[in-house]
Amino acid sequence: MTLSRIPTLLTAACLTTPALAQSNDPDALRDVVVEAAKRGNAVAKAAEAPTKTDTPLIETPQSVSVISRAEIERRGAQSVAEALTYTPGVLVGAGGEDSRFDDILIRGYDAGSTSTNMYRDGLRVPAGGQWTRSQFDVFGLESIEVLKGPSAVLFGQVAPGGLINQTSKRPTSDTRGMVSSQYGSFGTWQLAADSSGPLDTEGRFLYRIAGLYRDGGSQIDHTDLERKFIAPSFTWNIGEDSSLTLLAAYQEDRGGATFQFLPVAGTLYPAPRGFIRRENFLGEPEHNTFDRDQWSLGYEFKHRFNDVLSFRQNARFADNSSFYEGVVGGTRGALLEPNANGDWTRRAVRGIGDAHSFSIDSRLQADFSTGPVEHTTIAGFDYLRGAWTHLRTGTTVPAINIFLPIYTGIPSTAVFANQVGQDTVESQKGVYLQEQMKWGGWHLTLGGRYDNSDIGLLNTITKATTITDSDAWTGRAGLLYLFDSGIAPYASYATSFEPIAGTDKNGAPFDPTEGEQVEVGVKYEPKSFNALFTASAFQLDQTNVLTLDQSDPLFQAQTGEIELRGIELEAKVALAEGLAITGGWTFMDSEIKRNNNGNQGNDFANVPDNTGSLWLDYTIPCGPLEGLGLGTGVRYTGGRYGDNPNALFIPSYTLFDAAIRYDLGKLASSLEGAAVSLTAANLADKVYVAKAETNISANYGPGRTVNLNLSYRW
Repeated sequence: MTLSRIPTLLTAACLTTPALAQSNDPDALRDVVVEAAKRGNAVAKAAEAPTKTDTPLIETPQSVSVISRAEIERRGAQSVAEALTYTPGVLVGAGGEDSRFDDILIRGYDAGSTSTNMYRDGLRVPAGGQWTRSQFDVFGLESIEVLKGPSAVLFGQVAPGGLINQTSKRPTSDTRGMVSSQYGSFGTWQLAADSSGPLDTEGRFLYRIAGLYRDGGSQIDHTDLERKFIAPSFTWNIGEDSSLTLLAAYQEDRGGATFQFLPVAGTLYPAPRGFIRRENFLGEPEHNTFDRDQWSLGYEFKHRFNDVLSFRQNARFADNSSFYEGVVGGTRGALLEPNANGDWTRRAVRGIGDAHSFSIDSRLQADFSTGPVEHTTIAGFDYLRGAWTHLRTGTTVPAINIFLPIYTGIPSTAVFANQVGQDTVESQKGVYLQEQMKWGGWHLTLGGRYDNSDIGLLNTITKATTITDSDAWTGRAGLLYLFDSGIAPYASYATSFEPIAGTDKNGAPFDPTEGEQVEVGVKYEPKSFNALFTASAFQLDQTNVLTLDQSDPLFQAQTGEIELRGIELEAKVALAEGLAITGGWTFMDSEIKRNNNGNQGNDFANVPDNTGSLWLDYTIPCGPLEGLGLGTGVRYTGGRYGDNPNALFIPSYTLFDAAIRYDLGKLASSLEGAAVSLTAANLADKVYVAKAETNISANYGPGRTVNLNLSYRW
């Protein structure tokens, strides 16, 4: 039996009417299959971020993963990072359990909350100080797009590994809504609502408002978490050719922080008295706070002048403020190991910061033909201005026993001394041009960009000022051929850059790091069932990396180089209504090619050789169990070095997830729209080390979390 026959048999078994059962008409059966695929479609076929156009993924010469709203809900993901756990090329949680940020690596490079590679609605999420970073609640998102490899041509300064674009929920032309309540592990409960639809009979004015309240404990003792989130949006369809959408969001986080600086002894390998309990809190309950307020207001404007020319503009103002205080291990600059009794040196830190940013992206698009060649050309200009402040203070506190913690509090005589003070203003201006040509099955994408980046940093403690002014040209080229069978081989080349603050021994500012990638692959979109398969091989190089200046060890030079080579496989399949498969596998080989710190020839930190995942999800479409949905998944992360010196090796781990849900409307018509679901991550509650870095810290990964959800949709 071929794979393409499975959807036909499953669908026909449940949807066959007596008339159809007596018919041998293949068109009738095909219509049933197509209609079922429409109702159960969980495979994204397009994404805007890769080209800033509506180009289908099958015609895009780049590896791109899209996580839909349906996937997020069925797996019960509570954050953007959790939503990406089944995405090849992505490593989630390399820093361990951390409620403050989304910790995400793409092809070895940071693309999470602490990077400049996190985007929302095509605009960069604002940067800030050490703890003033954004984390947008996943309930407010319609989908998540993961672009693999350099994407600087359309977005400016980014890491070479890739970027994440979060797509906000927007108003819908049809009336819909949902309310839900959830209770789960650690006594966490949540109330959420999402309502959308037209405000007038003509459908010119549309609205949407989504929000939630969450409160409860966490995996770590003495650490509670609370979140309030609301995201209203409004669309004005000005005419047939124009629309304006306003997007706003507010999020308030209160409580503590689950992140801990744990010693390597007692986590990665046993201390003299064994291992630290994953739940142990080694800080101080009265000095454990992470409060964050973030809000944003933006718009998306579209206008079509004629059949050829159109204009689009996105803009957003964002604000983020944070207050953090915690007690962590070691002394500043060194993490000391516990003694034979398990006593561990600690320090207290306190930080306050705020960040503001304004970003805008404007572009013209021309769709036209020259003979048999179809063209889609965009020319754009984007601008970003950000300003942020950060003040960090610290003091020493009494030691604690890592096995039997007894909390002493912070002495009243303790003096918090200034450690880091920063006042930063940054700006980026970019001009870009992209040409997409289509001739028969051939698809050619060419793009180029020029950027100017300015970073001014004032050390508010020493009053020293550092100015970094960077200019960069980036480009990309991709060629793809789409066969009638749905097979599309492709090849691409792309570059990127990232500014680096600071100066060399001569006082000259550092040049940006540069990245380049060569990728070849093949995509397959079958005609007979709903799926998208991608296989890619890539080589990714980063140069101008900072390393020790051999002529003067007090300074750094830009002679470092990193190379990653890999193969990625991804499958997104919807075989029939209710049956979905998401799978992926990644092999990566990394090497620090040039380095003066003694790391040359080593593996790049946090790049496992192999990772893989598989999620199977099926909703029974007929019979006595109609409406029952089952999901099960497995995630494997291979062993890796936690640091560039390759001194600490983190063993591999395998995690299992599961979900079960039921459509209560199948019990009685009065319950139509109601559903109940139970989701579990790390079902076996495996204890594993997710982070281990020389002279800094280790950390455990998340344990088992189980959530029960009751929802009603209309």
